[in-house]
Amino acid sequence: MPLQIPTERMMALPRLHVPMDLGRIVDFPILARCLDVWRSNARNGLPATVDPTEMPLEAIKGISLVDRDGESGEWIVRLASTLMDQGHGQSMSGCVLSQTYRDEDFPGVLERLEAILAAGEPNLARHEFTGSRNRRWAYVRLILPLSSDGVARDRYALLYDPATFGRRIGT
Repeated sequence: MPLQIPTERMMALPRLHVPMDLGRIVDFPILARCLDVWRSNARNGLPATVDPTEMPLEAIKGISLVDRDGESGEWIVRLASTLMDQGHGQSMSGCVLSQTYRDEDFPGVLERLEAILAAGEPNLARHEFTGSRNRRWAYVRLILPLSSDGVARDRYALLYDPATFGRRIGT
């Protein structure tokens, strides 16, 4: 599949990352159930992927899979969730992650991602962004580290909480 580059409008949206203690996962029952599935599959090391059929049905529209391209080293969205596509206004499958953020935002995003994957532990956070009509929106997301060979941390599942996705929080 050829790499896709998102539109300029998407790259211009300012975003805010707010880390959350993983203990708060109980406040997001769909994500909590997804975490339980990941933990059951991670008993002998990081799983290679997440099987959507094992996840709660309500979570399916929020599950995306991202991996590092072996040739370019870029992070690429291999499977975009319906919520990701809706949030960006286009299909994100095949998009290069570095192209989906403003140039000044991506180094911080990459640093957080690398730290999450180095830790090998799930990560919970709230994200806020300003939409194209200057409205503030938010969602809670969970990152689940994955590994193609059980050692390398070269993949992750990105799960948006459907109950919080796109919740308007003011101007």
